[in-house]
Amino acid sequence: MLTLHYIIWNPSLELFRIGPFAARWYSLMIIFTFLGGRQLGKYIFQKTGRPVEDVDELSLYVLCGTLVGARLGEVFFYRPAHYLKHPLEAILPISFTPDFHFTGYQGLSYHGALLGGLAALYLYANYRIAFSLFPLRLKVTKQPKSRQSFLWLSTPLAFGVLMGFFVRLGNFINSEIVGTPTHSQYGVLFASPVVKELQESTHAIKSVKVLKDTTTQEASTNYQPIMLELTFKHAGLEEGTLRRFIEHDLKRRLVTNVHLCEHLYVPAEQPINYTLTKNRKHAYIARIKTLGIPRHPVQLYESFSYLLTLSVLFYWWRRRGATLKDGIIAGTAAMVSYGFRFVYEFFKEPFNIIIQGDYPITMGHLLSLLTVLGGMIILIYAYTRPQSQEHTQPPAHPS
Repeated sequence: MLTLHYIIWNPSLELFRIGPFAARWYSLMIIFTFLGGRQLGKYIFQKTGRPVEDVDELSLYVLCGTLVGARLGEVFFYRPAHYLKHPLEAILPISFTPDFHFTGYQGLSYHGALLGGLAALYLYANYRIAFSLFPLRLKVTKQPKSRQSFLWLSTPLAFGVLMGFFVRLGNFINSEIVGTPTHSQYGVLFASPVVKELQESTHAIKSVKVLKDTTTQEASTNYQPIMLELTFKHAGLEEGTLRRFIEHDLKRRLVTNVHLCEHLYVPAEQPINYTLTKNRKHAYIARIKTLGIPRHPVQLYESFSYLLTLSVLFYWWRRRGATLKDGIIAGTAAMVSYGFRFVYEFFKEPFNIIIQGDYPITMGHLLSLLTVLGGMIILIYAYTRPQSQEHTQPPAHPS
């Protein structure tokens, strides 16, 4: 018996649905990120003698800044051509293509969120913004916060950004930002795109399952045997018509559809290997033997590195917070986390390629490298400037 170690990943993307609106796991991960960052901010303010009630105002600034920055980062860094044609999709959680539907804010840039958070942090530290709807009024006055400089605030912001390990878990649930093929059994076969594409190929298909095929002994280092189980709707389908659909139309889709070819390998020169049976309700079931492409779960790699960096830096701040100059934690976080991110980009499917090659350089590489350089500049500035007067006694340890 062939033992297959890869994982077939096909979770539900939604917590629940009410009409056209759905609560998605990805949205929940963003909420966890925000709430976790807020709680860490309260802890830091409390332990350093800052007014804890200010954290709610700071959180509102950062929330707005990161959401706007994340969306604009996706628009300008990754998909400017698309959003130039569909500008409303850039600012609204909807899509008009191929038809109108509610999508949620699925396209978000981590680098954009960081820039938006930094901009919000600067505004919070140096200005007071008064806004009202009735009457409509916006007033901005320069009013630096007492003992809350931009550089000091960069520490709670850095911890909040690293809480984004939840966001990467959301990417994994969504089967997005997929990794390159592992060329081994130890990877993840992202089945969600396969199920979606096949179900949308014809209204005659009721359901699609992607299963491990343990009956096939021919496994290669690149592809692993799987079985596609397609259940058709019972609507008087003729067997001959269904077989022609599977052997010609469906096979063509399996061979040529780019979304399917990312996860399946179907040799174009070989006839499709399938069996056709009926279930108890007399609906046809096609079981197609083919090959799957396990990929690196790079979302989990990145999530773990953020969590590890957060844990180590928070422990460092707990032990040495009073002796660390403002900006040290933030600079280190930027260098380490985005250094990891630069490496992980080589394990992602190339997107927005800047330099072609066997190991292409992408926009993600460039933005990560710039963030690492930014972290280095912050560290140099923090180490060369005089010790801030904002420091208090070492943070107390809980009893």
